[in-house]
Amino acid sequence: MIKGKYKSILAKVGIVFIVVLILLIYFFYEPVRSVINLILISFIIAYAIKPLRNYLCDKFRISKRISSLIIILLSLGIFTTIIYFIVPTIIYESGNFGIMLDNIELYLMNMASKFNLSDLSLFETAYIQINEKINLFLASLSGNLIDNIASILENLVGFAIIPVVAYYFLADGELIYNKMLLIFPTDKRILIRKINSNIDKVLSRYIVSQLLLSVIIGVLTFIMLLVLGIKLPLILAILNAIANIIPYFGPIIGGVPMVLIALLQSPTKAILALIGAFLIQQIEGDLLAPKITGVCINFHPIIIIILLILGGKIGGVAGMVLAVPILVIVKVIYDDINYYLF
Repeated sequence: MIKGKYKSILAKVGIVFIVVLILLIYFFYEPVRSVINLILISFIIAYAIKPLRNYLCDKFRISKRISSLIIILLSLGIFTTIIYFIVPTIIYESGNFGIMLDNIELYLMNMASKFNLSDLSLFETAYIQINEKINLFLASLSGNLIDNIASILENLVGFAIIPVVAYYFLADGELIYNKMLLIFPTDKRILIRKINSNIDKVLSRYIVSQLLLSVIIGVLTFIMLLVLGIKLPLILAILNAIANIIPYFGPIIGGVPMVLIALLQSPTKAILALIGAFLIQQIEGDLLAPKITGVCINFHPIIIIILLILGGKIGGVAGMVLAVPILVIVKVIYDDINYYLF
């Protein structure tokens, strides 16, 4: 009995030691961190599109492998199409910033004339400073874009592995999960399965609802930008749709680029874009979210805001996106352990 107790303690200490060792290697050894990041990205992608795979399996009575392959190929096609349309648009529109800035200068001068402001030096000085700031920002953005493209090309093989690994997570996820269960004692596996099942139900519901909301917000934003005649409608709509995944801060992150691009065309369009973004957010918050999301997450707003700030500090935008799903997982684990063990 005593030997069994010591074995249990040693096993737990061993697991903790391995976890700490993995974390240390992850944070201090770049090659391992890159590999783990690729695996994590693949897992997140696979988990996000798993409901679509399940739908294909149930609807058309096909195997997991075939449905997983279809979903991966379809996702790659959509991603490639978006890149095909976005990159040429960015290159084309980047040459119009000078014209947009000249339009702002002309607008300011006209406003000064309307209000009979004899001293226009203040407007000219402000415009010159703003122009310099924007030019510096664009130069920095171009440099970062070139660096990022070079970095992407260097890691092209790594990125090419992501859909392959995501496919295996989708096709053989259950087999991998069963193998991982073998490291736990037999009497704990039933509890782990129950907890994992509950996490899967809540998290899948949350992910599907957020993706559906993002698609709706993206479509509404695209229509609004086309009606207002604002440049880069597709890019701005996609950015706003992605940003909408982040609670509270998402509308601000997605709305600022729209207003700035509209401002480069005319202040009137900027005001209309701001009003349009606000109305879309009201539709999402008051009408769509309660119906689609329901009670997937039920946390006080202050808790979510604190976690979003922490997530942003730790992992940037990715940390903010993952903050709520991690909170959901922790809550389900806590509730299940309280229910099953106490």
